Amino acid sequence: MNNKHPHTLLFLLFTIVYSLAYCQHDETSYYYFKDQEHLLIPIDTGLNNLEAYNFMQTPTWDYFNLGNTGQAHQYMALDWNGNKGFKSGLTHFDRYKYAIDKIRYYKVEKPLSQINYFLGSNRENIFGAQFAHNVKNRLNYGVNFHRVLSTGVYNNIQARNGDFSLYGQFFSKNSRYVLGAEMIFTKLKAQENGGLLIDFINQPELVEPNKEFYEVNITDGLTQHKNLAFEITNTYHFGFHTYDSITDSLEVRRFHPSFTINHLTGTQKNTYEYVDNNATDSLYGDFFQAADSSFYRLYYHQIPNRVFFNYSGLKANRDSAQYYNLKVEFGAQHDNIELWQNRKEFTTNNFHIYTALRSNPLALKKWSYAINTHYYLTGYNHNDWQFSANFGYNLDKFGVATISGKIEQQEAAWIEQNYASSSLNWTYNFDKKTHSLIAFDYQLTKQQFNFHAAYHRVGNFVYFDENSRPKQLQNTTSYWQINASKNLNFKILHFDNFIGIQGNNNQEALRLPAVFLKSSLYIEGYIFKGNMLARLGADMRYNSSFEANAWNPIIGQFYIQNNQSMQYTPVLDIFLSFKVKTLRVFAKANYINEGLIKKNYYTALGYPDRGRTFAGGLVWRFFE
Repeated sequence: MNNKHPHTLLFLLFTIVYSLAYCQHDETSYYYFKDQEHLLIPIDTGLNNLEAYNFMQTPTWDYFNLGNTGQAHQYMALDWNGNKGFKSGLTHFDRYKYAIDKIRYYKVEKPLSQINYFLGSNRENIFGAQFAHNVKNRLNYGVNFHRVLSTGVYNNIQARNGDFSLYGQFFSKNSRYVLGAEMIFTKLKAQENGGLLIDFINQPELVEPNKEFYEVNITDGLTQHKNLAFEITNTYHFGFHTYDSITDSLEVRRFHPSFTINHLTGTQKNTYEYVDNNATDSLYGDFFQAADSSFYRLYYHQIPNRVFFNYSGLKANRDSAQYYNLKVEFGAQHDNIELWQNRKEFTTNNFHIYTALRSNPLALKKWSYAINTHYYLTGYNHNDWQFSANFGYNLDKFGVATISGKIEQQEAAWIEQNYASSSLNWTYNFDKKTHSLIAFDYQLTKQQFNFHAAYHRVGNFVYFDENSRPKQLQNTTSYWQINASKNLNFKILHFDNFIGIQGNNNQEALRLPAVFLKSSLYIEGYIFKGNMLARLGADMRYNSSFEANAWNPIIGQFYIQNNQSMQYTPVLDIFLSFKVKTLRVFAKANYINEGLIKKNYYTALGYPDRGRTFAGGLVWRFFE
């Protein structure tokens, strides 16, 4: 595992030495997301999925990328974008971005620091550092930094990504007023090689030289994403205090908000750019620009202003609070959006209203429910709407069952309807996309069993055809999915399993693997007189064969291809991980069975997987 960044290793070594010498180790820490302070989530301190470090693996369906960490990705299942409002459509690098609404606020008694460092073959470096501090329950602030550098196995496929964020919340002395602010900056650079010129996987007669010398379609392509976001929120709570007894002589006054007024404003700037200084018309066809090397550039600036009111229905006396069942929320948001696309300018003002009715988890123990509505009155998304609802019931030792549903219509994303360059333009006035969903979920926590079944109907579906042009289906697409996971434990032997099956009635536009399996078989237990938790095991993943999409970097989209059906084999990884106090470490061999059945497999047309690689890393949390 080569590393050409000794400064990163030196910083890591310094941090470890400092933590050993001056820091106390503790595992008592929680986090919550903005506007959800009452939902405290304990931080995972175990070994589960520690070795799944490369952004593409999830607890359920995984992602494909272009054969290297930091490259464009696509989801194995239906990737219905449920986000409301304006969408650029340039979402295939989002797994590497640290979104501002995903910033974690921490509840800790001592300043919290954490470092993540993963090192792999072909100069794969993933580094993260974070710091969080609570000051006497009045001030909560933190900083995050993440960096990805991966050269990749094949020529001209290096990725370099980084993000930096600052955040904080200030609480008034009586807890009625809360001021919050978040800032995040992300910069991604990904070389584009257009895929390999030779098919060494399906043509075994080809002599396989060193992978880094394979010829590629593009030798100087580069995709860049830049994102800058800043938000500030002002929240005022109306409510009351109760007094909780800690000891016979100590009481703590606790504030219970019953009515909340919140205002959010900020700015978001997003840039996407693709450049190739050695382009030819034979390679790019209609997309070729002889006049300049900047094939495509899109910039948009969004200024949100949101006001919402929340009523939680509480009343109390001095010693106790009585909680009503219903929580009510009403809000409105205005978004000023300015967009420039290769010298084409567009401005719009989205305005939408929304309501929410939710059960109060502090009052209802058996039932839970939530009903949400959204409607856009003006702007690019005029007449977009959404209605969703879910109902859950706690069956105690028999688990929790939830039924959910959604109906909505959405304007197509910008890139699906508008494209402008020096040589090629398209403008479409597509009908609004419609979507309906009904789903059932069942969970047995103690038995470690989860079940999910969903049925979708999508009208006016938009996809990119074999010519990389957007196309809208006139008929309705039906999509169904069934997932199940079950973990089996036999003393120190563990067997974790997930199976997902899916299907749809329109292979013209939506091509996905019908089956996805993943299993993890490992032994786990304490060694060294109980001072170390260790795990040794193997992970297996498999998806059925299908005609995976091709990638067009100029428009930043995956598109339908009819040239090749991708044949997949099981992928086997072996790993060793351990934990000492708050230090977690792993070593891993990826795709250890490469070449046993076939040479490799493709993740997209012309893009092979990395193949057999090795990696190791650590996650270390410590408290000053």
